Amino acid sequence: MRPGNRVSAEHLRQHLLHALERTSRPMTTAQLRDDMHAHFHAPVVIESVYRNLTVLERRGDVERRKLQGRDAHWSRAADQPAT
Repeated sequence: MRPGNRVSAEHLRQHLLHALERTSRPMTTAQLRDDMHAHFHAPVVIESVYRNLTVLERRGDVERRKLQGRDAHWSRAADQPAT
């Protein structure tokens, strides 16, 4: 995102959680970045998306899934209620 269009990290994390709640299967980091581009109408760098996903993972809100291929896949943690 451009400096004048910054969104707080917590707002980004909330959007990531909502994006994962809307789908029935895990999403890649790139798919989540594309979803954020569409939602915020501004580019979001993939490193920012990944960093915020790892914060959510440490909190226990999301899980990284081991699926085929090199891409990281993410889903809501099984024990977390939808918000």
